[in-house]
Amino acid sequence: MFKLGEYYEEEATRVANYLRDAGFKVDVKGLVTAQSEFVAFLQGKASELRERGKISDKHEKFISAMKTVLEKASNDEELRDLYLTELDPDWRTKRDRMNEKDLEEADEKTRDEIFESLAYSIVAMDFAKDLYNLNNLKVGEPAGDRLDDPVANIYIKPQEADPEDPLLNERLEVDLEKMYVVSIDESSSALFRDIDEDFQENYYQEYQLITALGLVVEDLLECPEKGKMDIEDFAERCILDVGSRFTMSVDASLVAEEIARSLEKRGMLKIKGNTIKWKA
Repeated sequence: MFKLGEYYEEEATRVANYLRDAGFKVDVKGLVTAQSEFVAFLQGKASELRERGKISDKHEKFISAMKTVLEKASNDEELRDLYLTELDPDWRTKRDRMNEKDLEEADEKTRDEIFESLAYSIVAMDFAKDLYNLNNLKVGEPAGDRLDDPVANIYIKPQEADPEDPLLNERLEVDLEKMYVVSIDESSSALFRDIDEDFQENYYQEYQLITALGLVVEDLLECPEKGKMDIEDFAERCILDVGSRFTMSVDASLVAEEIARSLEKRGMLKIKGNTIKWKA
C-alpha cells in the first residue's frame, strides 16, 4: 500500500471518500502519534523577575487584568471571557472573524490583525493559567495580596537558558494523539485522472504524489513486457520521465517489488522468485 498521509479522523474520512468515489482501493488505519517539545522558563516572584528585566509591559497587563476580574467571575469560562475582554474589548469580534470566508474577504492588514489578536490571546491565556495555579487563586474569591507580587512563569528559549540559574525550570512536554493513515493500493493509482477536481485543488500535494505513482503504473500497464523479466529489469521500468518543458521525474525503482505485487493481485502479472511474467 502507498501511504498518502496522516490526518485527523474527519479529514481522513473526507480524503478516503474522494478516492473511493474515483475507484481507488483505500485503506484507513488509526495510530497513536506523539509530539514532544522541550520548554524552559524562569519561575519566581514578579519583583525578582522585574529586577532581571524579564517582566515586560505585556506581562504587567496580564497580571493587572487578572487582579481586576478574578472576583467578578463565577466560573472558569466567565473568568476567561472577562480576562480577555479586559485585555482587548474586541477579542470576540476578532475571534469570530477567524472563519475561512471572513479571512478570504479581508485585506492583508485585517488578516494580520486577526492573527495577531489570536496569538496574543493564546499567550495571555497561557500566562494566566500559570498565574492562577502558581498563586492558588480561586474563581470568584478575593486574591488578597497574592497578586501584589505573584509567582509567575516567563518562558525563554532553551538555548538561552543558564543551567546554573536558580529560577530556571525545564520541562519536556509530550502530547499523544490519534491520527489516521490513508493509503491506496499501488495499482489503483492509475485512476488518478478520475479524481474529483475539488480533491485536486484542496489536496494538491497528495494529488501530485498519486499522479507520480499513477504515471508509472499506467506506463507499465500500457506497455507490458512480453514473456519473462527479472525484478531488476522491472525496477528499471519504474523509473520515468514525463513531459517536455515541464518534466516530472519519478523513481519508483526501490518500491518496484511492492508495485509488482499490487499488479499481481489484479491478475496483471505473476511473480515467481526473482522472475516476473506478464499475463496476456
